[in-house]
Amino acid sequence: MKSMARVIRQWKLGRRTSLGFRGLAAMVNPIVAGWIGYYGRFYKSRLMHFLSQRINPFLVKWAMRKYKRLRRAKGKARRKLAEIASAFPAMFAHWKHGAMPTGSTVGAR
Repeated sequence: MKSMARVIRQWKLGRRTSLGFRGLAAMVNPIVAGWIGYYGRFYKSRLMHFLSQRINPFLVKWAMRKYKRLRRAKGKARRKLAEIASAFPAMFAHWKHGAMPTGSTVGAR
């Protein structure tokens, strides 16, 4: 998990505002799908929780930097990401397996 977290941090998803959602998904999906295929055999629920806690906050950060109307509204960005996830549940590999963003502010920082 430490090495996966390191790789996710190295992507710097929150800073890649030149890409759209599809561009981010194209960058992230092959690697995450490989992790799910390999590590998901052993303890899938823990892996999905880990991926939702690690990738989804970076997607919220990305949305806050990409779209001016979400710039100062973390809760609104979370809700918007949850709307997108419910409309397109197969966009990201971890969303397909149930690691969807909820849009709630439970555990907010």
